[in-house]
Amino acid sequence: MITLYQFATSPFTEKVRRALNYKGLAFDVHEVDRAAVAGGKYSHVSGSGKFPALEHDGQTVLDSTDILEYLDRTFLERPLLPTDPRERAMAHVIEDWADESLYFYEMTMRLAWPHNLEAALDEFARGMPGIPRDQLKTRILEGVGALTRAQGLGRKPREQVVADADRHFKSLDSLLEGREWLVGDRVSSADLAVIAQVDALLYAEEGRAALDRTRNVRPWLARVDAIAPKTSPELAA
Repeated sequence: MITLYQFATSPFTEKVRRALNYKGLAFDVHEVDRAAVAGGKYSHVSGSGKFPALEHDGQTVLDSTDILEYLDRTFLERPLLPTDPRERAMAHVIEDWADESLYFYEMTMRLAWPHNLEAALDEFARGMPGIPRDQLKTRILEGVGALTRAQGLGRKPREQVVADADRHFKSLDSLLEGREWLVGDRVSSADLAVIAQVDALLYAEEGRAALDRTRNVRPWLARVDAIAPKTSPELAA
């Protein structure tokens, strides 16, 4: 039995769901109540309060990258990590680019800019029941704004953030020139990590505009969606 403890709005959760679906593994989803994490409700699953967390046969694995590696070690069919050492290294580099760089762009553009947060707010509200919508919006704007300012991106002028994001989309477009996947000849952890962050970036009108200026990214999104969909079991039912 596999159970995924998740924040549905997290791109790292999406990355794991896509990996599970690609491998054809049945799994249950437990949606974590964000408001209850600080009180220790989920400390038996994640002592750090970080999610996603994967439970399988009495073992718990945290961190999306570690989860994908665990899935590849445990379920050998349809591997996500390339076997060629150079390709495996490249997949790691691209996955880290998504997780540690693109992540802060989606946090800034999707959640720290009020005009874009509105599009995502209902999904966050489902994970934080009982909090009035206006109060939730203020909490997200303030919390994410403080996080991105501390990281640095939130202190950049908005036009510079948009220009940076456009450069990231152009780089992704170049990586896909003449090829179907980011690394090697099949989908890998690199594709799943990047598409999860791109999906979050597309909540922002500036992200959608950047996508429209590419030619290879949209067909790649469709290819990944076709073989590694992001849906949860309860959404697919």
